[in-house]
Amino acid sequence: MAAHSPPAALSPSARARRGLARLVAAILAALFFRTFVLELRVISSGSMAPALVVGDHVVVDRLIYPRDLPAALAALLPVREVRRGDVVLFRSPEDGRTALVKRCVALPGDVVPAGVVPAESLYLVGDHRDDSRDSRVFGPVERSRLVGRVVLVLASRTPATGWRASRALRAVE
Repeated sequence: MAAHSPPAALSPSARARRGLARLVAAILAALFFRTFVLELRVISSGSMAPALVVGDHVVVDRLIYPRDLPAALAALLPVREVRRGDVVLFRSPEDGRTALVKRCVALPGDVVPAGVVPAESLYLVGDHRDDSRDSRVFGPVERSRLVGRVVLVLASRTPATGWRASRALRAVE
């Protein structure tokens, strides 16, 4: 019976290369996950109170609303179209960069005070109507501006009182 000898020790430069490769792989995996799967955001305004309040750390599902997915792939993923009542993260139509969170209150073809919601657009409004810059100001939002659906309050914190355990791990409805 042949005895197994322990593997030879790696040189310092080989250990450094292995460590660097693992670090790069971890960074790439995290970037992929954040870009295509889930995103974490902190609520910074009161426009969605009481559903979401300043200091809520929320999870955004970036996969739920498919864009140009082949039918076979869409059948394998937990995807669906936007529904009335969904709380969504989107890029502001005013500057194209600012991330906003609002509730979808009307879909294409629905009639709102400003008229009919155009095809491929949504009417998005904050829950705290008196403190929300939303579709009532900038009009319907093109569906292509959607980033994803806010699904969970992971944690909540205020500078004054610290962590709010009562809001943690709450589904967003």
